[in-house]
Amino acid sequence: MTDRDRDFIREVDEAVRQDQYKKLWDQYGIYALAGAVVLVAGVAGYKGWISWQERKSGEAGAKFTQALTLEEGPDAAKAKDIFASLVKDGPEGYRILARFQLAASEAKDSDTDKAVADYDALANDPSVDTILRGHATLQAAALRLDKADYAEMEKRLKGLVDSNSAWSFSARELLGLSAYRNNDMRTAEKEFSALLADQATPPNLRERADMMLALIVGTPQALSTTAK
Repeated sequence: MTDRDRDFIREVDEAVRQDQYKKLWDQYGIYALAGAVVLVAGVAGYKGWISWQERKSGEAGAKFTQALTLEEGPDAAKAKDIFASLVKDGPEGYRILARFQLAASEAKDSDTDKAVADYDALANDPSVDTILRGHATLQAAALRLDKADYAEMEKRLKGLVDSNSAWSFSARELLGLSAYRNNDMRTAEKEFSALLADQATPPNLRERADMMLALIVGTPQALSTTAK
């Protein structure tokens, strides 16, 4: 085969390929272009969304800080309004924090039933972080301590104790206090003794448990139990 023949074959081959490419473009090119445009628009949209989220979070943070400041002064009612607006329209993290602040404000204003209901809602909300849910459980139980019987407190707190969560020591302390308030000295002694026996119990909780055990030992019920 001569060079002339090879050149002719190459030109024909290139012409055929170009014709095939043209047909492919005519058939699919617009979709490929549209896909590329969508991809670029998607990237631009995502960057815009991220920017909007960051701006919104910054605005929410400023509102949250403002509300915390107002809460300590004469404008506590305005602080509640800001927290309520964050619960409704704020980014997820600030919505949850605002819910906690509203519950705390209600407890501070002696609206205990509403505060307990709000803390219970947080404790049972699967979208809330586990640590924060435990904190909400403790707060609700603490607010119910002076009215609830031991059975209710155990129902509220047993899960934290049994799961060895970060709040298990505080939960056990509340159970001990509930038993003591309900004159169940044997259970109270068991709960506070468990705190003293656990080497991981924080020092401040250990001191309070030791103090409560000293009180329990001096009660008539505890003395009669010991005598038996």
